[in-house]
Amino acid sequence: MIRFLEGPVVDVREDAATISVYGLGFEVFCPQSTLAKLRIGENAHLHTKLVVREDSLTLYGFHERLQLEWFDLLLSVSGVGPRVALAMLSSLPLALLGQGVAGDDAQLLTAAPGVGKKLAQRIVLELKNKLPEHLAGLTQSGKALDNPAADEAAAALITLGFREGQVHAVVRKLVVKKPDAAAEELIRLALRELR
Repeated sequence: MIRFLEGPVVDVREDAATISVYGLGFEVFCPQSTLAKLRIGENAHLHTKLVVREDSLTLYGFHERLQLEWFDLLLSVSGVGPRVALAMLSSLPLALLGQGVAGDDAQLLTAAPGVGKKLAQRIVLELKNKLPEHLAGLTQSGKALDNPAADEAAAALITLGFREGQVHAVVRKLVVKKPDAAAEELIRLALRELR
């Protein structure tokens, strides 16, 4: 099993990067947060998971070990493949992912592309009791995010026709960055991400 790769970044694409290790170029599929940190010519250290299928060997890489742990957890859910797990890690911060699972908030998980209501419910059902304490600990701060401005902003965006799960994910992410923002500012910032 390849647990990590370390070497210069040769190429960064929309969903993957190429890392050079002793003259071999490894193609590694990564979430957007990891790809954003990679710079061509600079050294990278990625925690990896090799997924073996009948017709392929595919390497997935993460700049944080916690992302790899979440990836492994998501793959343990029936119906969740590597691409869906990667999409979830690209579109949901780990704290929100933890909040969705530990808080029984399947709707929050539907903000990720390829995750419908039934799959989100299955993820919550199958992972809720499996969630390790150090990953569940990420969710403790999630409860403090609820505030009147966030609730008002979310209600306004849902009224405009945006999907509830997507709205809650975006508003919660914005509240983490700007905890004192007024509802109007949250709406304006959320509209940029939702369109």
